[in-house]
Order: sequence, then C-alpha cells, then structure tokens
Amino acid sequence: MKKFLYFASASVLLTLAACGSETVEEATVDEADQSDTSAEVVEEVDQELIEMKQITSWFPQVENAGQYYAAMEGFYEEAGIDMTTEPGGPQVSSIYIVSSGSAQIGMAQADQVLYAINEGIPLVVFFANFQKTPQGIMFHADQPIENYNDLADGYEIYTAAGAGYWEYLVSQFDIEADQNRVYTGDSSAFVSNEKAASQMYVTSEPFYLAQEGVETNHLLIADSGYSPYGDVLFTTKEYMEENPEAIQAYVDAITRGWAAFKEDPEKVYDYIIELEPEKTVEQMEYATEQMQDLVYGDDASEHGVGYMSEERWEELIGQLIELGLLDSEITAADVFTTEFLN
Repeated sequence: MKKFLYFASASVLLTLAACGSETVEEATVDEADQSDTSAEVVEEVDQELIEMKQITSWFPQVENAGQYYAAMEGFYEEAGIDMTTEPGGPQVSSIYIVSSGSAQIGMAQADQVLYAINEGIPLVVFFANFQKTPQGIMFHADQPIENYNDLADGYEIYTAAGAGYWEYLVSQFDIEADQNRVYTGDSSAFVSNEKAASQMYVTSEPFYLAQEGVETNHLLIADSGYSPYGDVLFTTKEYMEENPEAIQAYVDAITRGWAAFKEDPEKVYDYIIELEPEKTVEQMEYATEQMQDLVYGDDASEHGVGYMSEERWEELIGQLIELGLLDSEITAADVFTTEFLN
C-alpha cells in the first residue's frame, strides 16, 4: 500500500492580518466554521496499489535490466503497482504459471509463446525486451566456421530439446538432424570436444568460458533468417481485457527502467548481485555491451524499446507453420499487441 499526501485548499482568514485588534475580536468563529477550516490540516490518504507478480525467463540477470531497474528505483510503485518478481530457471515454466493464474506476467521467447497459443493457452504478448534474441550457436575459436553450413562438417551441436531454431537450421542449411545433442546446461562436453558447438546467450556463456581460458566464436540465431523476439512479456487475454490499466502501468514502469538502464547501466549491477550473488560486475559489463543493439537497435531505435511489428510476427508464424510446429489458424493479430507501448 502506498501513501500519498493531499493538501486541502481552504480559505485563509486574510482579514485577521489586515485589521486591528477590534476586527480580530469580531472574527470569532463558531464550531461549524472550525470544522470547515480543519480541512487546512494535511490529510494522509491510503491508496491501494495493484498487486502483480511477474516470472522472469531466468535467474536474476542484467539481461532483464528494465524489470530490475524498475524495482530498484521504485518505478513500479510510482506507477501504482505492488510488484513481486520471481526468477525463472531450467525447471520453471513462466507460461504454465501465468496461464494457471498464479502470476500475471511472464517472460519467454516469442516462439515458446506461440507453441503455447497453438496448444490452446490464451496468451497475448505486449512487450519485447529484445529486438533480436541473444541466442546463438558458439564454437571453439580455432574452428574454421564462418556460417551455418560450415557446422555440417562433423560437429556435434548441443541445443535444448524442441528448440524451434534447430528445426529451422536443419531445414535451411546443410546441417543434419543426427548432429543434434541435448543441451543440459553443462558446458563440460563442449569444452572437451573441439568439434562441438553449443547453444548460448551471447551475453553470458562466451564470457564465462573465456574466464576458464576457453575462447569461442559464435553465430547468432537471428542472423540465420529465424529471428524471434527475445524475452517477450505476456499475460492472459482475460487478464489484459479485465485489467488494461494494470498492463499499462507495468509497461510504463519497465519502459522507464530500460531508459534509465541505457543512461546509467552500472547503477543496477549491485542490486542484481544482491539477488544473485554469483553475478559479477565484470560479467554484467560484458553483457551490457552485447545487449545494446539487441535491445535498443532495429525497430526500437525508431519506435522505442519493447516495440514489435506485425510483419515480424507473421514471418515467425509462417516459418513455424512451414516447419510443422504450428497450426495455420494462428494469426499475428491474435498473439500480440502494441497498444500499451509509449
């Protein structure tokens, strides 16, 4: 609950200052007048905040700086929100949590949300943290790889099970399906095998491996022709229809968060470290540099952070339909909106 101070505008007895003692005696007020003038006293009024819960895509990280900056600086409260932020992780499904009503806002990759909608879960996306997903395929720096076709030369490629981009890569390049290995989050198999390639976030894994003396290069998934928005924010259609003011307040708060992060990124580092002590300033500095074009570039440079276009969504839906991963009934207008963007 947030408290606001309101100052009532009551008339002041100006004649008391302008007249002599005789006038002062005549200015005696009765009890009713005293009741009226009591409005001059500052009143403290309680205003209920909108209680909301959001589930991020991973453990606390600078990749979600807009959300954490808004919490650190009180932007949620100023927008009228009592926000609870819970981290995601390998065993956390933001889509399930939001669709069950246990949280109002979730974060996932654009294609993951489309899979859920395809299964009949009524979700709608209203903001994209990343114009280009930070996902990519990394490989050892000494390997002669310049494009995705080069990965066909006997490489074992580790990706998450069911990753839509993997199906796309197999369909568009010389890569074979039997080159795929299941990514478990453990990089030891990659480190020990020069002919291994692995999924990664450009803001994360290359930095940590470099600290271990393992140099890598990478190809961004977005440069393959398959380019879903990254870390999109979604809610259920029912919640959005019944609480548009809550979604607007949330978008206002995180938009301020992303703008503040762009101006002064270092300010949020200590806050994130408090939430996730394993993070370091050095890693977040590296991630921040990698994020600039992914968050603030492309359409966001013209339309603002969070922006999404119908053309991009239609292209992604078409690709997934062609791959047999979506039904053709899905249309872009049913899965996203820009009505809350500033």
